[in-house]
Amino acid sequence: MKFIALAAPETITDKNILKEEFKAAKQVGEGRMGEHHFFYRYFISVKYTSYEKIRHAFLREESGECGEFLLKEFYLILLLEDAKEECKLRFERRENAQAVLAFLGENYPQIEIGYKKPDKMI
Repeated sequence: MKFIALAAPETITDKNILKEEFKAAKQVGEGRMGEHHFFYRYFISVKYTSYEKIRHAFLREESGECGEFLLKEFYLILLLEDAKEECKLRFERRENAQAVLAFLGENYPQIEIGYKKPDKMI
């Protein structure tokens, strides 16, 4: 498994510490909540960030059609203090992304939870 930081620079250089925290973390769908880090598993890689770097988190639902079928996709959006862009993490189920948001809201009051409309529209 390859560990990739969502926003550089991360202070952890020993990947074994991350592996141990990842194994012990509570799993909710694609996401895992560790003691100090949030993990997102995608194929053979694991993206991670520390909770202190997360400023804002919300759920984005995107929908479309494929022939007669309605398609819905759910994304957990994280705004990190060091990232220039938002981190868009795809979840299979809405409930899993909402569980991650609930965990962040309960345990980390400094993180703003929920979508906030931008002040200015360009």
